[in-house]
Amino acid sequence: MSSTSHQPIVVTHEGGARFAAQIRSHRVVVDQPERGSGADTGPMPLELIGAALGSCIALYVQRFLHVRNLPYHGMRVEVEQHKAGNPNRIGAFVARVVLPAPLPAAYVGLLERVARNCPAHETLTHRSQVLVTIETPTAAAA
Repeated sequence: MSSTSHQPIVVTHEGGARFAAQIRSHRVVVDQPERGSGADTGPMPLELIGAALGSCIALYVQRFLHVRNLPYHGMRVEVEQHKAGNPNRIGAFVARVVLPAPLPAAYVGLLERVARNCPAHETLTHRSQVLVTIETPTAAAA
């Protein structure tokens, strides 16, 4: 596994079911809906996965269209997340790219490949390794 020099994303508890993720100079709040013992002050953590996927697809599609002088203003990506169980997780993502204008037929296949090759899609489809360590304070020497 290669190491990275990027700053870590730091998540801190803010009370109840609310947490804040510090990502570089950006702060993202996550919470649970009221039915999940939260105050619904932000999206749930799993919703951020869909947001990351949709945003990544949108960026790569926009760049593809921009380079070819094709219209992209008003474009959107809609992501549906379908639950699965055992273990509890998202079992499927359905991403739909909605373009503001017709796309020349010669570009349809290329654009589909571009959308499927964004880093978020690649991360989800290639089962990234997740390592978890637990750190606790050490007791002071007597």
